Amino acid sequence: MGRPRQKLDRLGQADLVSERLKNEPPGASRDRLLSVHLGLQGEKSLSEIAEAVGRSRAIFQIWFDRYREGGVELLCRRSEAPRGPQSRLTERARKELLKKLSKGSFRRAEDARVWLERQFGIVAKTDTVARWLGKLGARLKTVRPRHPGSSEAKRFEFCNQLARQLYCVLAANVPNFRKRPLRLWVADEGRFGLQPCHRRAWVARGVRAHKDSRCRYDWQYIWAALQIGGGGSEFFYTNKADGDMSAAFLKQISRRDPYAVHVVVWDGAGFHPENGDPRIPENVVVLRQPPYSPELNPVEKLWDMLRDNLCNRSWQSLDDMLAAATLWLEDFWSEPSRSLSLIGDGWMLHQANA
Repeated sequence: MGRPRQKLDRLGQADLVSERLKNEPPGASRDRLLSVHLGLQGEKSLSEIAEAVGRSRAIFQIWFDRYREGGVELLCRRSEAPRGPQSRLTERARKELLKKLSKGSFRRAEDARVWLERQFGIVAKTDTVARWLGKLGARLKTVRPRHPGSSEAKRFEFCNQLARQLYCVLAANVPNFRKRPLRLWVADEGRFGLQPCHRRAWVARGVRAHKDSRCRYDWQYIWAALQIGGGGSEFFYTNKADGDMSAAFLKQISRRDPYAVHVVVWDGAGFHPENGDPRIPENVVVLRQPPYSPELNPVEKLWDMLRDNLCNRSWQSLDDMLAAATLWLEDFWSEPSRSLSLIGDGWMLHQANA
C-alpha cells in the first residue's frame, strides 16, 4: 500500500510540490518531485512508483526522508560533494596549459603530457591528457603561417576603427563625398599557373593517392574585388602584376558605378598605387589593410576555394586552367549571394554601415 499522506507531508508542502512539478524541466529534480508527488497521493506502492519514475526502489526512501526533513528545497538541492576522483590537473597547471594552447605550442597530446610532467610533476597517460585537452576546448587544427611582422594591435585597430578610417580617407581625398553614393570593396590578386597544387582526397582503403604531376612555370594573375554589403564582384586577368595593372583594375571597378565613390581595401603590395597617384580614377580611393594580415581580406577565402577547385589536376595548357577558373568564378558575378557569403555579416559589414 502507498504511504499515508500525513506521514510524508510533515511540512505541508504538497501544493508546492504539485505547482513546481508543472514547470520543472526533465532531470533529477523532476524525478524527485514526481516520486514525492506520487507518494503524497497514496495510491501507489513503492514498486509502482519506481516503475513509473524509472528509478530503483531503494532511492525513494532517501528522497522521502529529505522531503520530510527540509521540504522541496532540501529535496531538490544538488549535492555539493565532488563526484568521482579528483582530477590530477591542478588549477595552476590548467591555467598555464590554457596559455600554451592559446599559442598552439603542442603538436601532439604526447607533447602536452611531457610538458605537464616536467613543469608540474603530473604523471598521466597520453589518452588522459588528450581528454583534458578536449575538456579545455582544444582542437587539432592545421597551423596557418603568419609573418613575424604581423601586429595584433594593428589588426585590432583596423577591425574596430574601420569606419573612422573610411571617413578620414574620404574627407582627405574626395570633396563633398557625403553627397555621393559610397561603395566599399575588398580586393586582392592571386597568381595561378601550371605548377602542381595537390590537396587531400578521399580514396579507398589500402590505395595510395597518386595524381599526374608536371612542373611547368607558366601563370597568369587573377584580380578580384568583392563589394561589402552589395554582393557585387569584379574580376580581371593579367599577365603581370604592377602599378599599371593595379590602376587598370581600379578603373574597371570605377566604371561599375561612375557617379559613386568607390573605396577599395587591399594590402600594401609595393605595386598598389596610393591615393594621389594620377593613375587612380577620380571616384576611387584606396585604403591599405595592416601589413601581413591576409586573414582580414575575404578575397583570401575566394582564392582558397578556387585552388580547391583547380587542385589535383594536370592541366594541358594555361588556357585550359583559366577556362576552368572562369567557369567556377562565374557563379560569383551572376549570383551576388555567393559573394555575400564570403563576407558574411561580421565586423566588416558592421563597420561599413557605421
